Amino acid sequence: MHSRHKILVFVFGFLTLLWSSYLFILQIVDPFHFADERRIRYTPYKEILIPTRGSIYDANGNLMVSSISFYQIDIDRKAVSLWAKEKNISLNEAYNILSEAIGKNCSITPKQVLQRLTLNDKLTSVQITNKVREMELERILAEFEKNKLPGLTYSFASMKRIYSQELLAARLLGSVRAVSDGYDVETQSRSIYQLSGICGLESTYNKYLAGEYGWREVVFDAKHRRMPYPNLHEKPEKDGYNLHLTIDANIQAVVENALYEGLTKYGAKNAGAVIMDPNTGRILAMAGVSPDDKSLDPAEVRVRANIPVSFLFEPGSTMKPLTMLAALDRHLVRPNEYFECGVYYVQGRKISDTHMYGSLRPVDIISKSSNVGIAKIAERVGPKHLYEKLISLGYGQKTGLNLQGESSGMFAKLDNWDGYTLHSVSFGQGMAVTALQHATAFCAVANGGKIMKPYLVDYITDDNGNIVERTEPEVLRQVCSKAAADTVRSYMQAVVDRGTATHIKADYITIAGKTGTAQKAAEGGRGYINGKYTSVFVGMVPADAPKMVMVIFYDEPSPGYHFGSMSAAPTFKKILDDILFMPNCNIVAFDQRLIQSSKRMPDLIGKHIKQAEAILNQYGFSYKIEGADSSSVVIDQFPKPNVSVDPAHPITLKIGRGKKEAETELLPGVMPDLCGLTIRKAMQVAARENISLKIKGSGIVRRQSIQPGSRITNNTTCIIEASI
Repeated sequence: MHSRHKILVFVFGFLTLLWSSYLFILQIVDPFHFADERRIRYTPYKEILIPTRGSIYDANGNLMVSSISFYQIDIDRKAVSLWAKEKNISLNEAYNILSEAIGKNCSITPKQVLQRLTLNDKLTSVQITNKVREMELERILAEFEKNKLPGLTYSFASMKRIYSQELLAARLLGSVRAVSDGYDVETQSRSIYQLSGICGLESTYNKYLAGEYGWREVVFDAKHRRMPYPNLHEKPEKDGYNLHLTIDANIQAVVENALYEGLTKYGAKNAGAVIMDPNTGRILAMAGVSPDDKSLDPAEVRVRANIPVSFLFEPGSTMKPLTMLAALDRHLVRPNEYFECGVYYVQGRKISDTHMYGSLRPVDIISKSSNVGIAKIAERVGPKHLYEKLISLGYGQKTGLNLQGESSGMFAKLDNWDGYTLHSVSFGQGMAVTALQHATAFCAVANGGKIMKPYLVDYITDDNGNIVERTEPEVLRQVCSKAAADTVRSYMQAVVDRGTATHIKADYITIAGKTGTAQKAAEGGRGYINGKYTSVFVGMVPADAPKMVMVIFYDEPSPGYHFGSMSAAPTFKKILDDILFMPNCNIVAFDQRLIQSSKRMPDLIGKHIKQAEAILNQYGFSYKIEGADSSSVVIDQFPKPNVSVDPAHPITLKIGRGKKEAETELLPGVMPDLCGLTIRKAMQVAARENISLKIKGSGIVRRQSIQPGSRITNNTTCIIEASI
């Protein structure tokens, strides 16, 4: 018995040793390479993390462009079937439970989810929707986690760019498109979603706005459920930076409204304008419009050419002050010197003025716009020095703004000048410029001779609001003496005081300007197109120390309006008035006489058109109405509410359909549109979304600080402004 016990112990001991050795060899030595099989089975899948494209704000912090991400959710019906068996319920009951969990947390209904789940009898994965917003996805995931529901998978689907201001600055902002090409080594993916800028600021600053992709490793079990697994790696995505522009949306709206009005009144094909701060190079507004822009979808307008930087036109007589600048800077002209004007024959060419002026001083050559006088002054400057001066002013080259689509203009090299070029260039023929080039050059006249580098982006921030890059004013070069620039500016003031633009003279501010009327050059050949003109005006205010330089032009205005004095100059005056009447305008202090004679613009937004007309008639304003005949409610107005307005200043009302206060369907996690609602109604809507309101004023909500459709979180605070 004792020997049997020893044998039994020996056998079990030997078997234990043998089994332990086997396990040791199997797991440590691994002669059958099971580790490789195990690694293959549990190889993590790299999930791409898509960054959110950066937003764009105007100079006042108003949101102009933002992004909304959408996700696709799928349900593995086989996993649902197994779960139903475990819970001892029918498959249809399981589908109903999942449909309710998804439907109550996003914009699609439980009925729609159930229709997708029961599309057929196959137990395969089925797509439910690809339009789930990020906040909705978070609620769905929380619901599935809470109730231990099976089968849910999700992935990034698309990103939508939201242009809050619709048509405003459309060509400047540009557009994007979805790109899913290429191969990424890190994620081993052959199709990476990308929202890429294709034109405008979206393209120029694409590398800042786009952000950087990330990835994370995930492991799924046999039921396609995410499994916890050690040592998984992750590279977080980096959201795009935000652009803060120098563009003031209020000024931009004033400019575009005036240009659209001018297109209709003057019958032009295109119009453009640039407003710059001559002391810094900041671009306050940049607008280019065509007559059919308003009839098109804003997305179509955004892919059109940005007119102020791409459209070329001959500057005409607006070049005369710059020719004069070249002469004054070299002391080739005396202020009290007289030049015989009227008709001038040179090398068989006849140069003539519109009137027989006789003898004119330099100031009168500019104020009366004498071709003969400026041609004679150009002869004193000479081809070489005039060419060099205009090159130093930036003609024939890009401005340094580096905006996508910018043209360098057309300015012949000195070696290609013929016997007529010197005189032609002196009064703005034989060359082509962009509105941006022209504005940049005249900024030097306004600021004492410095060419400032123009810029559109004030600073760039990350997702936490930290400034990562700021644009500082940059002087590119000094092109003339301060004395020469100041003298030319005084000559331009004479244009408005007693010359070709006296009809835009203002009592409350001094204006320096120059009108221009240029024939359109024939395409692909020499000469000009009969009856086709470009109307141009360059102006700066106040004349003694300009804070704003503005270039306005119309392409092919109707006969009679083709003169710069008849179309571009009045538009300049209208824009100037609207800007100066803005409450926060700091260009010049109001004259007391102006304040006493002006009236405060009433707030008409949200009022019935009949009521608005009665108020305007009571104030004695002249006005016009834009919008469909079937519309009845004022949706916008120019000038804006509470602005000081001269009674003679024309008022524009835009009408549309009234906002009903009926219950509207709210999307969870999305900022609702509160404008047009009463304060009480707005508070009810906000309460349902856990939005805190800060209320300014009383009556009807006119404005809200968070744009409708923007992503919000719990306890978001929104500032609303209301008025009676």
